[in-house]
Amino acid sequence: MEIIFCAPNLTMKKMDNANLFFKSCCEILNTYVTNISYISSFFQVDHLLAGNADTNDIFVFFNAEDGRYENKFLRLIKKYNDAQSRVWAIAMERNPECRRPPEPVTDKQSFDVSCRHENRNPMKNNMRAIAQIFARKIVAQTLSPLYRDEVLYFISHRRSDGEHIAAKLADELRNLTRERNVYRDVVNVEVGDDAQKEIDKNLAMSDVLIFLQTEEAQNSSYIMKELCYALIYDIPILWIQIDNASYSSMEIHPGEHPMLSYGSEEFDCQDRLSEIVDEIEEKCFQLIMNSSNQVYSYIEYLRDLSDADKIKLIGDKKAALAYEVEYVENTKDIYDKGLRRHYIQCFGRTPQKEDIEKLIQKVKKEETYEKSDRIFLLSNHGQREKPIGDIKVIEENFDDYIMNLENVSGIKRPKRNKRIILSGAFPDYDEIYKNSLLEAVSIYAREIIKNGYILVFGAHPTFQKLIFDIGKLYSSDVKYSIEMHMDRAYIGEYDLRELEEKCTLVLSDGLQEMRERMICREKSELLICLGGKIKKDKGQQGVDTEIELARSVNIPVALVGTVGGRSSEYAYEKITNNNWSDLNSWDKGLNENLFYNVNHRLMIRRLLNEIE
Repeated sequence: MEIIFCAPNLTMKKMDNANLFFKSCCEILNTYVTNISYISSFFQVDHLLAGNADTNDIFVFFNAEDGRYENKFLRLIKKYNDAQSRVWAIAMERNPECRRPPEPVTDKQSFDVSCRHENRNPMKNNMRAIAQIFARKIVAQTLSPLYRDEVLYFISHRRSDGEHIAAKLADELRNLTRERNVYRDVVNVEVGDDAQKEIDKNLAMSDVLIFLQTEEAQNSSYIMKELCYALIYDIPILWIQIDNASYSSMEIHPGEHPMLSYGSEEFDCQDRLSEIVDEIEEKCFQLIMNSSNQVYSYIEYLRDLSDADKIKLIGDKKAALAYEVEYVENTKDIYDKGLRRHYIQCFGRTPQKEDIEKLIQKVKKEETYEKSDRIFLLSNHGQREKPIGDIKVIEENFDDYIMNLENVSGIKRPKRNKRIILSGAFPDYDEIYKNSLLEAVSIYAREIIKNGYILVFGAHPTFQKLIFDIGKLYSSDVKYSIEMHMDRAYIGEYDLRELEEKCTLVLSDGLQEMRERMICREKSELLICLGGKIKKDKGQQGVDTEIELARSVNIPVALVGTVGGRSSEYAYEKITNNNWSDLNSWDKGLNENLFYNVNHRLMIRRLLNEIE
């Protein structure tokens, strides 16, 4: 598949708005799409005419204002139309000649920029927002396992003081793109339905949770449940603060601070509401793509299993992120050689019903269905018990699928009785990237617990419930798997008996004693540092203090640099000085990979291999 995007100068005479539209599209496409060609000269047109067009290609051009085109360009349009490529036209003007593409694609609907623009304030610069809507449509076509244009936004809000804002926001999001699905329980739950069941179902299927943090939101146990679910199952969260509402006593923080902040009165001004929705839409897209990018870490680990001859991984050249998996399963049946074949379609987003139907249709057409023992739709949200209607086709989450591959490959997970300390705190930077720290903490915690180690951490309030819920999912004995240290001064804020059911709780008098007991009193295999505040007084930096304690008892230290903060700064100092020996005995490559590599799953597995 290739995207051929023709610049406005090939077909238009008045190009100011079209050039701005084109440039804004390129910003997104250059970030996320690799197989794209920009055509701005008739020399390049000649080159395309001499080459081949493919049915999977997307050919994009701007309609001429007066409906007149160079013959050579018309031949190019016909070439891609004859190849049954997707031909997409952009109409910048509202006159009929510009809105209607030329033959032979005159019956195809243009992306009508003028129509989308006419409902907005003409004094505002809306062209960038409209261009990004179009660019996302291309991303949805080329990277459909990662992003779909008809995303589902789940608005999490407190009715008592957030319903008015949620209603305004939902309506305007739908008006912006015309394809948006926005879930709001007061509207979307039908009379007589089990309300909580419907809410939970739509939350599980959502692409982004939009959290409207009003003053009353922190008092809602339902909102806290929704936030926790999203954090556990890697659903991106857009945290929007309303009227500077306090969040210091909020049970779950989806970040250190809100990503966006507005006054409630701003939602009552139509011009301002349009700007707000543009900002929210752009943030949501960034969050979805950042979250979807996790899929590559799973694929990289599958490649590692293939390189180690545990499985055979074969890419499907006709589909994005689809593979054949072969492995040998031990069997006592002399007539069964134990060769198993899977076809897997990997998703960075939640697979929808239409994804399942499309996959079944594809594999049956190509005879993949018959030669495969199982066909998997893999994502972070897959649940094997979810009925699909075809016994051969299964939804599964990546972690469980990989765990099962490791089981059949003979990889054992003993109860190791070994401690790994996870030290994390939010640094001060753009909130959009703080989700990556939560993602890292979640991945590191899962792998540590899953692999039979004892996870040790200080009672950081943002990570506490997240780690408890991971322990519940991946450990058969949470009191063994989780050891939480806490300053006794804060115990009055918690239900002590409830905490002791969820972990082995160790209380200390003061922060320094807590750190010493956590790091120095019992033997540990590893200290992993993520994030951390950067302070003017170096002696007040928690990362430095904990590293010093760890090295005093010969515990190796891993600095995860990809989530920013003091751990990243500390790692950069080590790279600059080319000196890692005072932190650990590992080679330079592993330490520098921890600084550069955003593949947290791969890096924690390499760390575990190192200490084993």
